[in-house]
Amino acid sequence: MILTDLLEYVGKRVRVHLLDGRVLEGNLEYVPAYSAMYDFRKAKHFYISDSGFRSYHVDKVVEL
Repeated sequence: MILTDLLEYVGKRVRVHLLDGRVLEGNLEYVPAYSAMYDFRKAKHFYISDSGFRSYHVDKVVEL
């Protein structure tokens, strides 16, 4: 999935199916930069809870 498609779901409750078979469910967050504002998490990564991933790891997104 490309970045702009996944950005539409930021802040929403979603179920994300990753290419490695994992399924994550929760509120989708995006971290644009490495800073204290984002708890020093990896830049340009999406997060659901503590699980981080890039947009190209996503197979499918379902809004809940």
